[in-house]
Amino acid sequence: MLLICIGIWAYLEFEGDNKFVGALVSILLAWGVAQLGALGLGDGIGEKPGSSSVNKVSVSDTESVSTEKSSPTEHSVDNSDAQLDPKMRLAIFAFAGVVVAIVIIYLMRNVDRYDDLNIRFRYKELVNMAKPIQEKVEDALLSKSFVDPDSLDSGKEGLPDEVLVSKETHGISVIDGQIIATWMNDDSDLDGVTYILNPEVENGEVEWTVTGTCRRKKAC
Repeated sequence: MLLICIGIWAYLEFEGDNKFVGALVSILLAWGVAQLGALGLGDGIGEKPGSSSVNKVSVSDTESVSTEKSSPTEHSVDNSDAQLDPKMRLAIFAFAGVVVAIVIIYLMRNVDRYDDLNIRFRYKELVNMAKPIQEKVEDALLSKSFVDPDSLDSGKEGLPDEVLVSKETHGISVIDGQIIATWMNDDSDLDGVTYILNPEVENGEVEWTVTGTCRRKKAC
């Protein structure tokens, strides 16, 4: 269990500056396992709970029970033994509380990450819109006849016309080979966020550099 705690701590530390979160998770796990071990409920690694002496029945006791009927008093004793021990019940609740606490910590730690993934997923609509134009710009720059990047504008060299941004459509244009895409004016958290692609020919290949406000939004 100690190795598991250390592993979780190391994982959280690797993800970012989460020393305190990792330490808290490890302490909670260790405490929960200690509670189970103190009550003889296992050590969290594979050890089975210790059997009680009440559950151990000798051969002679078995024979006597088979030949004699149990009295009402014996039945009441057996029923009370079958019930959960208060300490055992407390240990189970404590361990469940530890698990819930760990889940809450994990969710709180990753709320921002889920938001970033959602933004990036939505922004793919604009990224995919720019891909066909990227291919046309690459074909023009890598064609046998030299093409001056300054001549690569919307509506020229086989490139589509400029699309102005509006409330219903995303804006996209090409200026001197640079592709500029802008999210529609929909009053969302992506309203007006730009995605700019800058081409550069190196060793017979086109390398693209991404700039724009989408970087700050973690959308691209």
